[in-house]
Amino acid sequence: MVTGKNFLDPEQKIIKAKLVVGSVVIASDYFKRLLAGLRNIFGGQVNAYETLIDRARREAILRMKSQAEGAAIILNMRIETTNISRRQSRTRRNSSSASIEAIAYGTALYTE
Repeated sequence: MVTGKNFLDPEQKIIKAKLVVGSVVIASDYFKRLLAGLRNIFGGQVNAYETLIDRARREAILRMKSQAEGAAIILNMRIETTNISRRQSRTRRNSSSASIEAIAYGTALYTE
């Protein structure tokens, strides 16, 4: 079980606790950047990037869970997202690549 709570039932005996982390970086493709550029001109919600962020968050949580194999619960789970962008000025003048990084972390508790 994964939870954002920071407490546990006092009757459970904890034998081990460890920090578990899952991270992923996902790059956007040319088509998504084109759609986002059009949305910047006309305004509105950028659905192309929303799906990218959602995918990165889900993958980070899955990787964190796999690192906590055998744990009874993951407490105080948090997710951080960061936009990573880089200008490619040498090859193309107005081209840039964008990536999304997602990090999920929490405390895995192992009980008897």
